[in-house]
This record gives sequence, structure tokens and C-alpha cells, in this order.
Amino acid sequence: MNDRKEVAERLKVARSLAGYGNRKNFCAQFDISYDTLDAWERGKNPLTSKGAKRIVEILKSAEIYCSEDWLMTGEGLSPRPLKEIIPEGLKGSSASLTLFEKNLTLVMEISTFTTLNKDSIITLIKDDTMLPFYEKGDHVGGTRIRGDDFKKAILRRCIVEFVGGEIAVGQLKKTSSSYEVYPVNKEASATPLVESSIKISSVAPIVWHRTFLPE
Repeated sequence: MNDRKEVAERLKVARSLAGYGNRKNFCAQFDISYDTLDAWERGKNPLTSKGAKRIVEILKSAEIYCSEDWLMTGEGLSPRPLKEIIPEGLKGSSASLTLFEKNLTLVMEISTFTTLNKDSIITLIKDDTMLPFYEKGDHVGGTRIRGDDFKKAILRRCIVEFVGGEIAVGQLKKTSSSYEVYPVNKEASATPLVESSIKISSVAPIVWHRTFLPE
């Protein structure tokens, strides 16, 4: 019975974090049986694995990360907004939430890096332009610098943001009239990006690099 009560409390915490303090509103919004949820949250009936999976999917649709293990046992990463699990710089990348769940230690490290480093950025290596230093699928991070401070990043491997939102990863070089971003891998087919055609917004010398486990 104590286990049921603990599961019940975790369910209520997760539901409230999703912004639904009212159980009836939660059930109505996500088409889940009120009687079933009520029994789980009161500890009257045990939460089943199937039920936990359903709750996890519901919370995901509400932009809340929660794992089945945490609901059932209290182990693992506690519920939190997805934006804390997937930093802004990684949104829209091919990295899925499932992949993040397989790499929770690295997820926590990403969260710590972005928390401790103001104005930081993390991005995904999408091609072979950064070989032999970074492979496709790796993640790299750094802290943005702007304007006159660009000179501090010359000849360094950087994450470069352009006005308009485009992001590139490469080596920053300075010409007489502009900055250019070159692929490190000389055999890569990528063409250098020149600031004169796409204005640079910020540059982040890479200071953090991790490889995620494959799916």
C-alpha cells in the first residue's frame, strides 16, 4: 500500500507540473477515464505499466518530460519541462526524445552546461565538415561572443550564428573585409560561408563536446 501511495503522489506531482491542478480538467483534456486516474491517484488501484506509458505520452504532449521508471519507482530524472531536457539550440534537430532518454547522464550535463554558461549554445554536427575532431551526430557547445570580440575566435573551431537564424560549425577566418567560416575537413564538399553574403550574429568557440549513444 505504501508503494501505491508513493506512486499516487508522483502522479499528482506530474499532473500538476503539466498545469492541471484539477483532475477532472486533466482527464477531459486528454481523454482519460476520471475513475481510473482517481483510483491511481488515491492509491486505490496500482498503476499498471500500460497506464504509466499512457501518462508519459500525455505529459509529453503537454511539453513535460516524465519517464515510466520515475512514475513506477521514483528512480531516474524527475518530471520537468521538455525545454529543460532539450535546450533551445537542439530544437528541430534529428535527436529524438527517445535518444535523450538513453543518454540521461549527458542530458543532465547539457542542462548543467547551459545553466552555468550564460548565453551558451549547443548544436548538432550534421555532416563530415568537422572531421577528424567531431563526427556527424556529435553535439558541441560554447558561449556566444559578438561584435569586436569575434577576433578572439579567429582560427578556432566555432558555432557560428548568422542573422536570420542559420547556424554553421567550422573554423573562423578573417579576410581583409569580412569573416569566413571554413570546414575543418578539407575533403568535405561544403563551401566556405562568407560574412559579406550572410551577416554573422554571434560566434561561439567550441569548449564542450559529447557523443551520444546511437539509437
